[in-house]
Amino acid sequence: APAQLPYLIMGFKTPTMGTLDDPADAYALEVLASILDGGESARLTRNLLRGKQIAASAGASYNMYKPQESMFIFDGTPLPQTDIKDLEQAILDEIEAIKKHGVEEAELARVKAQVMANDVFEKDSMFYKAISIGSLETLGFGYQVMDAYLQGIESVTAEQVQAVAQKYLVESGLTVGIVKPQAAGQAALVDDNGADKE
Repeated sequence: APAQLPYLIMGFKTPTMGTLDDPADAYALEVLASILDGGESARLTRNLLRGKQIAASAGASYNMYKPQESMFIFDGTPLPQTDIKDLEQAILDEIEAIKKHGVEEAELARVKAQVMANDVFEKDSMFYKAISIGSLETLGFGYQVMDAYLQGIESVTAEQVQAVAQKYLVESGLTVGIVKPQAAGQAALVDDNGADKE
């Protein structure tokens, strides 16, 4: 069925394990993604879906295991009564709040526990372990980075999370795309200036 609502995607250029000499920033970005989008208590769900009630969906993601630079991605769909630009601004406001005020220690501890529990659960699956090892070897990282993951996550501080938000989630590194539903059932991709892209 044709899309009934517009779709927003925002990408900030970020480093990865493949481009950083010190992987600390990659682990901090991984934790930041979970603070923003890591279940019902995460900031985007709590503030945009339940609090302001302007989004039907809102998410954040980051893939640290890439050999080249990647993107820290935000995406979302506004509720019918919400303008897509208001959703974009609300996401930017969430980013700005972390830049200015950081994250609470209790919030950080909850997210770390959640990330580590998910990692342990996934590693219980032989299929998942095989896929992960194969992917890491193919990308040139080596399977050993799996063993360093939990330690890397555990070592992330609240100050590091705030610092990577300030360093990488900046306007100069941002690309925005909007997919708008059309009456004919075809979607148009719109850039961040509002102009349709053919």
